[in-house]
Amino acid sequence: MSSKETSSATGVDPQTLARLAGGLAHELKNPLSTIGLHLALMDEDWHDEEGVKARRTVKTVGILKYEVERLNGILEDFLRFARTDSLETRMGSLNQVVEQVERFASPEADRLGIHMRSHLDLEMPEITLDSGRIRQALLNLVINGRQAMEKRGNGTITLITRHDDTWAVVEVVDDGPGMEEDTLARCFEVYYSTKGSGSGLGLATVRRIVEAHGGLLEVQSAPGKGTRVSMRLPLKSESQDG
Repeated sequence: MSSKETSSATGVDPQTLARLAGGLAHELKNPLSTIGLHLALMDEDWHDEEGVKARRTVKTVGILKYEVERLNGILEDFLRFARTDSLETRMGSLNQVVEQVERFASPEADRLGIHMRSHLDLEMPEITLDSGRIRQALLNLVINGRQAMEKRGNGTITLITRHDDTWAVVEVVDDGPGMEEDTLARCFEVYYSTKGSGSGLGLATVRRIVEAHGGLLEVQSAPGKGTRVSMRLPLKSESQDG
């Protein structure tokens, strides 16, 4: 279905549907924020009280606060997913984006005993990209790799850039547990997640961002052999070719 076609179920083109869904998610965040605020106040009021009723109330409020935070996280993921059709592109450095992600993600990785490193193509030319969206996609991949190795408490995540005549490529490679064949086949499906608290939109959002740039996303993984995700972005946009 092209961007000009309409959904047979709704009669609305996909871009309009995405805007409507994004608007709905944004509106839902406001009442959730209000609920979260009042739960925090209730927790404060009951936290120092004694007795069975107080303990039960504090426990219930804690459960509700957790669920509100989880819903907020799901809505944030959904908003990021819905907004990937609109890019603000300009010429920029892919290496610079990778360096920013490495600096941002390294402190948490260090805390977990996970080493981050990068191998950058020093002759990488500038490309047309939405640096904020590519940074978001890379960070999603780094977080996925980090979460895969958290329980083990060690490992390495490597960020690699390279290019050929057609593509600028950035790879996120981890030496974590890898994915089973069934998980690998479904990992980019919307709402598919092997994590109990995951929204199932992280990798789907990465793919939408890459494809919105006219790029390709590839993943290689096997149990016990880690995971390699490659983002291929065109060296030249259509407007540049013209």
